[in-house]
Amino acid sequence: MQYSEKDLPVRLHDGEMLAMNDGTVVRWESNGEAKAVFVGDSFEALCELFPDQSQEVQAGGKNLMLVAFFDDVLEVKPV
Repeated sequence: MQYSEKDLPVRLHDGEMLAMNDGTVVRWESNGEAKAVFVGDSFEALCELFPDQSQEVQAGGKNLMLVAFFDDVLEVKPV
C-alpha cells in the first residue's frame, strides 16, 4: 500500500510506502529487530531504528518524526 503526505500521521507496515508531495518516498525494511529506513531512491538506509526509538528526518522538504514499534510498524508524523 502507498500513502501520501495528506495521510500524515501514518503507521507504515513492512512493504508500505509514504510518497511526499514532491515524489520523495519514505519506506522501511526489517533488519532483525531494527527497522532500516530509506528516503528517496537510495538503497542505503538513512537510519536504523530499534523498537521505542525515534528520529527526526527530512523528506520532501518537511521535517518528520519516525517512531519504531515492536510490532511491524513505523509511525511517521510531521514535526
